[in-house]
Amino acid sequence: MENNTTKRQIAVDELKGPAEEKVKNIKGRKSYGSRFLAKQNIVKRGEKSIYLRKEYHDRLLRIVQVIGEDKIPLYAYLDNILEHHFEQFEKAIKEDFNKHNKPIF
Repeated sequence: MENNTTKRQIAVDELKGPAEEKVKNIKGRKSYGSRFLAKQNIVKRGEKSIYLRKEYHDRLLRIVQVIGEDKIPLYAYLDNILEHHFEQFEKAIKEDFNKHNKPIF
């Protein structure tokens, strides 16, 4: 049993990263799981491929399996992450986009 517990702890430690402190459930804020691993009513549309680093793919799958208890598909988790990213950085994205998107005339 000790060996399985040690393996489980190592697996959990692999999920930790530099932003770990920021995702802790702070009073008045949603926990990481409730923010990103909540079920959504999105339907998988078509076959859109994206390419990820193997380490990121493995890490994302582990997060879905462990924190999300395998109750949400990977594409829905990624959709939640991207939705949050665009909400947080919408203004900066628009500013940079407009700098690089010059009118032709």
